[in-house]
Amino acid sequence: MGKYFKFKKSRKNDISISNHKNTKHLISKIKTHCQLITNYSDGELRQLSSKLKAEVATAGDSTNIMIEAYALVYETCIRKLKITPYDVQLIGAVSLHSGKIIEMPTGEGKTLTAVFPAFLNALSGKGVHVLTFNDYLAVRDAKWMSPILNFLGLSVGYITGDMENNKRKEAYNCDITYTTAKNVGFDYLSSSIAYCKEDIIHRPFHYAIVDEADAILIDEARNPLVLSGEVGKSNYDFAPIAKFVSELEDKSDFDTDEFKRNVYLTEKGINKAERLFQVDNLFDENSIELLSTINLSLQARVLLKRNVDYIVRDNKVLLVDEFTGRIVSDRKWKDGLQLAVEAKEKVKLQADGKILTMITMSHFFEKYNKVSGMTATASESSEEFHTLYNLEVVTVPSNKTCLRVDEPNLIFASKSEKYDALLNDVQNRCKKGQPILIGTLTVDESEQLAQMLRDHGISCKILNAKNDALEAEIISEAGKFGAVTISTNMAGRGTDILLGGKDASEKEKVVNAGGLYVISTNLHESSRIDNQLRGRAGRQGDIGSSQFYISYKDDLMCRYNLQDTLPKKLINARKNKIEKTQEYFSHTQRVIEGQMNELSTMHYEYSSLIEKQRKIHYDERQAFLDDGAVIDRINSVNGRVIEDCTSEILVKARNIILFQFDKFWSQHIDYISEVKEGIHLLRYAKQNPLREFQKYTDTNFKEIANHIDFELKEGIEFLLKNSNMNLEDMGIKKPSSTWTYIINDNPFENKYEISFTDSSYLGF
Repeated sequence: MGKYFKFKKSRKNDISISNHKNTKHLISKIKTHCQLITNYSDGELRQLSSKLKAEVATAGDSTNIMIEAYALVYETCIRKLKITPYDVQLIGAVSLHSGKIIEMPTGEGKTLTAVFPAFLNALSGKGVHVLTFNDYLAVRDAKWMSPILNFLGLSVGYITGDMENNKRKEAYNCDITYTTAKNVGFDYLSSSIAYCKEDIIHRPFHYAIVDEADAILIDEARNPLVLSGEVGKSNYDFAPIAKFVSELEDKSDFDTDEFKRNVYLTEKGINKAERLFQVDNLFDENSIELLSTINLSLQARVLLKRNVDYIVRDNKVLLVDEFTGRIVSDRKWKDGLQLAVEAKEKVKLQADGKILTMITMSHFFEKYNKVSGMTATASESSEEFHTLYNLEVVTVPSNKTCLRVDEPNLIFASKSEKYDALLNDVQNRCKKGQPILIGTLTVDESEQLAQMLRDHGISCKILNAKNDALEAEIISEAGKFGAVTISTNMAGRGTDILLGGKDASEKEKVVNAGGLYVISTNLHESSRIDNQLRGRAGRQGDIGSSQFYISYKDDLMCRYNLQDTLPKKLINARKNKIEKTQEYFSHTQRVIEGQMNELSTMHYEYSSLIEKQRKIHYDERQAFLDDGAVIDRINSVNGRVIEDCTSEILVKARNIILFQFDKFWSQHIDYISEVKEGIHLLRYAKQNPLREFQKYTDTNFKEIANHIDFELKEGIEFLLKNSNMNLEDMGIKKPSSTWTYIINDNPFENKYEISFTDSSYLGF
């Protein structure tokens, strides 16, 4: 079948209380030890915590005291939160301490599970980061769990995106810090261009527990974290070019490829541009920036859709995450595309600064001595967890048997038929008061579906990127009797849907009505996203069900041209063929997931080359935060030993040194970006792109090292002769402001373009 149908075996490792003797033995020991301390006073429990901390300080390792520490947390949970942890939570806690990714179903209590290894590893005094999906969950979990941890003598802090640096530094110095991965990553980047030690916000990274690990470590890992500054303006104003592009005629002035992933001017469109902008040849070297700006504006008009790829709020273009449906307020498209979309929407154009430094999420997590994580959907990504992070996935059994019924997908020829059947289903279930959660692919679809339901007298609430601030509130009420909630993929990750909502007395009515009913209007590229939505129902043994409504005109089918490749006898399939059709769709998802895994691996290989260079550069740069290193460099330039320099000379020399390091690294990033744009074309010349990429980047890295040495020598010599001169007059100026964002790389490139030309392997 060729490389596109080659799959690697998953490294999933299932454990349960009954079949994992070592885990069962540990859980028994923890609960036995807990019985020994049940009658301890609060003061005695605190003394025991102090004793364990002292033992870790002496031994340098916390593993040997895990049983005592977990028993202590177990008893404190009962006293301070009136919660008795489940055995499965202890299983998860044991695996987390071992540096594993645990898969725990929705509603099993991952937040409480994380407290056990957080406490145990924080006893070393080196700090623990519990990384959640958003700021709301970070604050919520920190406040929720702090009574346990504070009682045991540990400090707890949290960090949100809008905090001042002094508050962030205080939170990092706590024993346990709740925040998001991107907050920590951005703080790391900011500290990497610090001009003095006091500006470094965080301390060395020790241990991270990652909640929603698949979203953070897999989905988010594909988008680099970026620190920018030094605003650079384009020679062309995007506004008039956006106006020109908006007036072009489809098919006449521009056209797209068959997958609608690329757009280009036709001959007629080129002639229009040359006349309007008064250039002889749009493709001449002198017109390259104009051509680039027109192309970006075309991409913004044709390929990026409002309320699908982004929304407009408060006069700003905000990107919508393709996996979660949430707004990612600090994410931007690169290379001027963000400005093109802003001009298209006629909002205020944001600064498009120069990238100072960047790092991928996968390489950032290498800074920690140990990483573990938890999510409800880990096994589907076990290969990526192993490839990118060398992390094993462990499936933890549910506390209660899952009673949710996942119905076979219903497949329709058209979207209209699909929505008609969905509407009829919702009407029938509303009559008996069964709560319904409907998952949609985009903001547009959620609003159109809501309007359709309202037109038929069905009241509903919408949860999408436009009102994501209300996420927890809306989801908390989605299990109420008679509730109908429409949500994009966000679907309240981190917030349980309780049957009956906040009113426990309503639960019986909801159970009698069938529990929560989850509907999806689409299949996704990854079955993991589908399973996340299904997992909203059936929490803690609750009754519930799920149903997927799909059509041959859905986004997934059109994006990969599946209708043309699906055997014709299945397109008009009746019930006797539905099972085989579903097998075909499932296989398609597995193929796409395999391609995503290969893409992640390739992305990691390329970024690893740059990360090695960045680390060498970073370590050398940071060494100059020490006075001694600066004095040594001055002496090497001066040719004679100076025991002590005046503080003014030291500060100026340090600024010169750090400025040159930052300037040339930024230039290196620009060069890398240019090389990456066309490196794949070397395949046609039968060359290895990765090997050639390494050659280009290694050569340039050596060149910038030489440039830095030369500029440092010149700058320090000039400073020693002109010690009273202002640094700005020497061209040495730190960025007046910096900002962080996440690059949304290649937003339209069909990376998983697959040709399905043979269906015989499915037995059709």
